[in-house]
Amino acid sequence: MENTSKKEIVVSILLVVFVLALLNPFDILMSSMLHMFVLGLLVAIVGLFTGLIINEKVVDERERDHKDRAGRIGYTAGILVVTVGIIFQTLKEMNDPWLLIVLLVMVLSKIISRILMRKYR
Repeated sequence: MENTSKKEIVVSILLVVFVLALLNPFDILMSSMLHMFVLGLLVAIVGLFTGLIINEKVVDERERDHKDRAGRIGYTAGILVVTVGIIFQTLKEMNDPWLLIVLLVMVLSKIISRILMRKYR
């Protein structure tokens, strides 16, 4: 296994552990607000690092193709999860504006970037 693959796996495991600790699904942790804030900050930092910085060097066409496919799969998964969240919250009659904002930003950024890519090829 390559060194970058090990790094990606470790960072992904850290992100999952921090998210589970922040969500606290079984009320195992009895955290104070400071602990929850620090966990939220850790989730944000590791999430940004994982999503934006880690392994962004592309050497050849094959790696570029893999990066593009991974980006498309991640975008599609994000859209599906946000859409299911919006449907679920609409059925519960409690709409969270953040889900709507995330959906809007994801779709608009894709459309705008495609327009700009076509214009400035």
